[in-house]
Amino acid sequence: MPGPENSSVVTFHKISPGAISPMHGDKSALGSMPAAAHQFCEALRAASSFGWYIFPPRDIRLRWDGAQTFFDAGEEWLPLSSVVDQELSSYWDKHCPEDMQGGAPPYLSALFVPGVVQIWSGLLVSTAPDWSVLARPLANLAQSRAYACYEGIVETDWFKPTPLFINIRLTATDTVIEIPRGRPLFQLQPVHRASYTSAMAGCVEHEGLQPREGESGGMSNDDWEGLRNTIRSVSSSRPHDVGRYGADVRKRAKRSPGAD
Repeated sequence: MPGPENSSVVTFHKISPGAISPMHGDKSALGSMPAAAHQFCEALRAASSFGWYIFPPRDIRLRWDGAQTFFDAGEEWLPLSSVVDQELSSYWDKHCPEDMQGGAPPYLSALFVPGVVQIWSGLLVSTAPDWSVLARPLANLAQSRAYACYEGIVETDWFKPTPLFINIRLTATDTVIEIPRGRPLFQLQPVHRASYTSAMAGCVEHEGLQPREGESGGMSNDDWEGLRNTIRSVSSSRPHDVGRYGADVRKRAKRSPGAD
């Protein structure tokens, strides 16, 4: 865990003049979540607010004909290979070490798989020891039917600072695919390395509802008691208040260090 002198797990460097600062995830999914879900479903709220929204560095317009990808270069459509922002290129060469002259990262690149495009946010990212980042589609926010974001985990505690990008798969052909600068493109979430290593891949499985004896069997008395508190039954006389889980989670958070 980070030390007291630096409690931040994630560090961003905004190096492109057109980059938009990361925006903390919104519990209402930018106002798109139904009011009842926002009020009562803490699971949706927590998932929506976990991490940061990451934006493209500029408005992007693409076309895909099923074999080749083209980008809007202003006055014409050009086959996409790799595109560097000229403003960033000048800024980069002015400040970078001599051996990195001309090496500004491209903000738009066609990958070796047809229809797959890499978009760089204009940001660099690094993390505290033993922490990685998960780049993933926006949580609980619908995106365009014309493209889909891939998910990827990067170990940015040693591979750092690394350009923060997302790979997208184009799904619409022979139409203009708009990726506006002012709308989040993907979500970035910190994950501890221990949570996805092979040591954490195992699980315990109990089968059936019969009483558990040692490691065999299904449900223990504690399991049944816990289940009583987590499900609703129309035939039960036990009250189950709507939104109780959310209220209990927020109470628990207030008792925990670092609660917001």
